[in-house]
Amino acid sequence: MITSRFSRLSAIILRIVSTIASRYQICLYLLLALLSGTVLPIQASLNAQLAHSLNSVPLAAGISYFVGALALIALLVTRWFGNPDWSALSKAPQWSFLGGVLGAGYITSSTYFTALLGPTLTLGFVVCGQAIAGIITDHFGWLGVPQHRLTRHRRFAIGLLLIAVFFLT
Repeated sequence: MITSRFSRLSAIILRIVSTIASRYQICLYLLLALLSGTVLPIQASLNAQLAHSLNSVPLAAGISYFVGALALIALLVTRWFGNPDWSALSKAPQWSFLGGVLGAGYITSSTYFTALLGPTLTLGFVVCGQAIAGIITDHFGWLGVPQHRLTRHRRFAIGLLLIAVFFLT
């Protein structure tokens, strides 16, 4: 009798915790996204220092990519994020592999522009460009993302972002 009450109580507690966790999971994701954004100016500054030391932006970007690739290989080996389905690689759209090229372009350009403009101005423009491209991609549902229409609030947010970039310059 005591064990059945305990199991019912633990089931209720587990259900409550699960409900709370699912409601606040988006907050956790938003916080983690914010934190991941905080490393971009640090990364750009470190890459700019490396480029200055090596006297080569492409070499610094390449080293950054190589070290990043080693970190990703370590993550794959540890299986922290599960077991990847390597057989699905051949089924992926060919255009999706351009992400690596775009990433290399981003790393190279942020390394170059951070050395010239500083991390605040460089990343202010990067964030503005990301937001504009994101809103357009969302609006049309391009590249397989869920469609989110361009609302009045989103237009206002882009306007504020453009004003912020203006004041950064």
